[in-house]
Amino acid sequence: MNNNEPYVEPLTPQEAEEDWLAIIARIRAHEVKKRKRKISRFVSAIAASILLLIGTIITYRIYVLPDIYFAKDNDLAITLKDNSHITLSKGAKLTVYKTFPSDTRDVFLEGNAVFTVSKSKEHPFIVHAGSYEAKVLGTVFKVVQTGATFNVDLYEGKVQVSNSTKPTESYIIQPKETFSNMGSNQVATVAPTVHDDFKKKEMSATLAFTDFYLQDALKIIERTYRVKIIFPADRATSKISILSKDAMVDQLMENISIQLNLNIKKTNVNTFKLEE
Repeated sequence: MNNNEPYVEPLTPQEAEEDWLAIIARIRAHEVKKRKRKISRFVSAIAASILLLIGTIITYRIYVLPDIYFAKDNDLAITLKDNSHITLSKGAKLTVYKTFPSDTRDVFLEGNAVFTVSKSKEHPFIVHAGSYEAKVLGTVFKVVQTGATFNVDLYEGKVQVSNSTKPTESYIIQPKETFSNMGSNQVATVAPTVHDDFKKKEMSATLAFTDFYLQDALKIIERTYRVKIIFPADRATSKISILSKDAMVDQLMENISIQLNLNIKKTNVNTFKLEE
């Protein structure tokens, strides 16, 4: 052994164990710090993802998700971006997409509502209700939906009503007129709007239906013109087609009698009788 080298006294077993434990403690502390850094990065990534998701949801709700108005317990008054005013009847729902207003001002209605539409010749206002559309440029009207029955009562302006199942057909209604499908997609009627003081004097109406049973067609005519029609019971299921525009009831009944090869009598001002 070189006498110039310093003498290092060997560790006792206890000192060696304490040093080893210290080394282990440092290693563990280092591992804990590494895990904390990993957890911190993971938590940061999760937080960023959550913030991104929340931002996406908020953006979707603000810029994409349609506005839905629901008159739950009472009538609900709404003013749209184009300054059109709508009153939803109790139980009605209106859906308006964020694109409103655009080239066409489309709204989607379930139930009944009164519309006061701001005028715009360049941007028609279209109410979608089931398979029906009511298209206007500026007007006041009421849409009533009861079961399968679809009605439009017009107060001011002009409305064009169409059915998506019959795209080639449309009907123009004027103030104080009502469009009705009488509970069937196969029927279209335009007649004066009925009020408590309604007078039937020289009333005309537009009716259209194809291959209808006579008994069903005559019920519609009775409801439209508020008359009574008597007909042979054995002809109840005879098929009839009608397309009449602005026709008086006398003229319409004459056309029906010719179509069915029946005679017609007017027993009084409100009663018609079809017979062999």
